[in-house]
Amino acid sequence: MPPIGLLYLGAVCKNAGYETFFIDASCPERPIDFVIREIFSLKPSFVGISATTVAIASANRLAKKIKEVAPYVKIILGGPHISTVPMETMKRYTSFDIGIIGEGEETILEVLEALSNKTSLNNVAGIIFRKEQELIQTIPRRFIANLDSLPYPAWELLPPLHIYKLSATRFQNQPTASLITSRGCFGSCTFCDVGVFGRKVRGHSAEYVLNMIEQLLNGYNVKSLIFNDDTFVYDKQRLELICKGIKERFNSIPWSCSSRINMVNPEILEMMRDAGCFQIAYGIESGVPEILKQINKKITLEQIRRTILWTERAGIRSKGYFIIGFPNETIETIQRTIDFAVSLPLSDFQMTFLTPFPGSEIYKLAKDAGEFDDDWEHMNMWDIVFVPHGLTKEYLIRKRNEAFRRFYLRPRIFANYAILMLKKPKFIPLLFNDFTSFMKMIISR
Repeated sequence: MPPIGLLYLGAVCKNAGYETFFIDASCPERPIDFVIREIFSLKPSFVGISATTVAIASANRLAKKIKEVAPYVKIILGGPHISTVPMETMKRYTSFDIGIIGEGEETILEVLEALSNKTSLNNVAGIIFRKEQELIQTIPRRFIANLDSLPYPAWELLPPLHIYKLSATRFQNQPTASLITSRGCFGSCTFCDVGVFGRKVRGHSAEYVLNMIEQLLNGYNVKSLIFNDDTFVYDKQRLELICKGIKERFNSIPWSCSSRINMVNPEILEMMRDAGCFQIAYGIESGVPEILKQINKKITLEQIRRTILWTERAGIRSKGYFIIGFPNETIETIQRTIDFAVSLPLSDFQMTFLTPFPGSEIYKLAKDAGEFDDDWEHMNMWDIVFVPHGLTKEYLIRKRNEAFRRFYLRPRIFANYAILMLKKPKFIPLLFNDFTSFMKMIISR
């Protein structure tokens, strides 16, 4: 997906008068030497890199290469990882000059102004930086209260949208664009970290969201949308205004989103469907009440069953996200989760392995709760870095593969995908690619 966060940063930098360029080094994935040549063809004074935990080692390799060629270029790191563990990251990776902690739009401008004018960074809130041999972390920056004060993302910095290749189940038409219309999550799941945006949800107004959509439709011929908010449906009044606007202004362009299980009802789902919603992804995580309570999910199995049934009855595809390998997980609880997942009327399914990300509550418990490989580069939910006591890595892989086989290799699911291919014949090559990847995974190891 296009990195929307960087497009916001690009927009504020451009608006402030900085000549701004964007390189997406992962779409399509490019060799690091190619990226370096591309960077230096622009003759930059500053290079900003955004990185999640799984990408932090790659970001460091890129930063080291830049420093080898041009040690005078200031490298600014942002993103979820540095926001969660700033001091440890800067100590481990010495190629980064400055780390931005939390939201970056206001901070990046103050950093650039200080660097351009050769003034002190001490007064810039929300950063960590090197001063000779010392690391200095400044006071935290407050969250942006009014997100509508931000300019629209700088879509013009992106490569053509059609080069972003999605799974065929995630969109209806090409090109597809992703949007983030709110920040923060008031959930308190123990496996999640909210270091960048916090637990208080803040959102763009419905009018701002609709204007962003109009910009994408008119300027980039976008045919389908993905709302990548943690919880798109958090505000019913805002949701109603957005749905009404999409229906009236854009003739119900197809879109998908994520929601918490306990935040929708049949009325809301029908409203979303009428506005073009074709898929909702839900974080279900486990089919065991004791595990759900342990991870502070605050949902019940009955709520899950009811919501998935409502979603499918409304004519919206439902996707369920599950995780196995929690602390205290057993052979029995994993089997119960798989059985529960298969019993639900879901359209799509995904199961990953628990990853104790830095900043999460589970991260603090992982070393005592099982075998934990604290290697940031492998923290991607697909590689196993944590194995609870009493289980093995081989067993977790075997049960994950079994879950995918049991869910997808069923007549009902085959029929659903056959209908999808009949409605959208152009999806057939993409679905074939998805199926090939799926088969490789479930027969591996």
